Amino acid sequence: RWHAWLGGHLYLLTGPGEQPDPGLAESGVARVVVRSKDDGRHLLTVDTDVSVLRPSDEDWAMATAELAKLRLNLSDPTHARERWADPTFTVYRLTPRFPLAELPGGLPDDSRRRTPVPTPATTTRPVSLTRRRVRRWPPRRSAAPARRPST
Repeated sequence: RWHAWLGGHLYLLTGPGEQPDPGLAESGVARVVVRSKDDGRHLLTVDTDVSVLRPSDEDWAMATAELAKLRLNLSDPTHARERWADPTFTVYRLTPRFPLAELPGGLPDDSRRRTPVPTPATTTRPVSLTRRRVRRWPPRRSAAPARRPST
């Protein structure tokens, strides 16, 4: 995952090999749609104030530690926090505004699904084809009977 909910904020990681930067810093505001983990159903919508998290901020260590813990297929988890401090990466802090924009029971019927933004992000390596093979154990025996060595 490229995001983490922590301490009442949503932290979002963008950069090379990660999620593409949607340009949140320019807008300063974002609308977040929260979906159910079970069936993808729209749960609620919240408007948020957007700020860029810097390595000098007091919540940098806590937020990047949580992002590193939740990030799947992370190539180098021990040095990820130092790598994300590089200016080519951006960690956003999204702070919810209250009241919520949409609550359960007052949601529209359409799915509101959008086409994902194109990205070069991918898994670190392709899945091995050998994992798909089914091994038979014990192995098949040949049709010809085994011969005993002559004495």
